[in-house]
Amino acid sequence: MRPLKLQLSALALACAFPLLAPAQSAAPAAASAESEVSLAVADLDIYQRGLQLEINTLREVQRNLQSAREARDAVSESAALQPVLTRQYERNVAKALDVDLRRYRDVKRRLGDILVLGEYIDQLNAQLDQLHQSGMSAKQRADQRKAIEEARAKAVDPYAVLDVALREALKQRADALVRLRINNRDLVHELTSR
Repeated sequence: MRPLKLQLSALALACAFPLLAPAQSAAPAAASAESEVSLAVADLDIYQRGLQLEINTLREVQRNLQSAREARDAVSESAALQPVLTRQYERNVAKALDVDLRRYRDVKRRLGDILVLGEYIDQLNAQLDQLHQSGMSAKQRADQRKAIEEARAKAVDPYAVLDVALREALKQRADALVRLRINNRDLVHELTSR
């Protein structure tokens, strides 16, 4: 990735996620996080079970939609998409988990943001590690290293706002949770982009 694109992606993430910001604005981000209900280790179960339930529902919607399309039944096709378009699947999941809908959506959003930022930082670190393997000139490598390090310096550690127990539990489960998050996001995107 060229330095300009890397800087633009860092800027795009900074706009999209409140935890990614220049180092001097870390305090306001932490203060706004404190004004929300604290996340706990138990919220990881809510997040994981909720995403899995959503995925199961979205796959069922996908099957129903496919059947309706094969039958060329526009009414059934529209009915099949309703749980996704109205986000009813989130309401059903919150009810199944016996969690308030707002709480479920907040846990889902906040843990999702933390995981996305964690992935971003991991990607930056991997790019730094792989620079020596590239076919770039020494100057190009130095420029690329500088751009990556600048982007990394602007990225506030997403785990820093979490207490120690939650931080460690989340790091242990991050890979599985990231896969669920991506699977869920891709299914929603596929169903809503038709």
